[in-house]
Amino acid sequence: MNHLALAALGTLTLSACTLAGNPIKKDVTGQLRGFNSNQNLGLAIVGFNGGQYTADGTQSQVIDKFLTGGFALDLPTNLPYGTYRVIVFRDANNNNRYDTGDTVLSADNGKRLLYAQRENQFVAGTKAGWNLVDSSGYVQTTLLNNYDLNAQ
Repeated sequence: MNHLALAALGTLTLSACTLAGNPIKKDVTGQLRGFNSNQNLGLAIVGFNGGQYTADGTQSQVIDKFLTGGFALDLPTNLPYGTYRVIVFRDANNNNRYDTGDTVLSADNGKRLLYAQRENQFVAGTKAGWNLVDSSGYVQTTLLNNYDLNAQ
């Protein structure tokens, strides 16, 4: 599951809107720990699949730093099938996109979001659609919660 080469992401221009609004489905939820509330935070889904870097932030989010320290977001269904993770970034140029110049503030939590076309496509136990796999290989196919993100 080491499909991500996030170090290379910082050198590419990645077109991705910051997620905005209230999530409808709340596909992924988690807690944010150690982030300062005045850093112009955004969320993006990033991955490297089929030789292509992807950064997507087109679905809605909630970053509730003041009330609960948590987030919820809807996952897109128009991305290439593959392996992804959610990152917290500082929107340095305030354009509501994760792109060159934006700093990833979250540490890798060892969890991967797998977008599968069919059952067991990438890991045994996954179903078609979005799945959450942790570092021990445990697969969640519904209610993708506890995707906690810590500051680096």
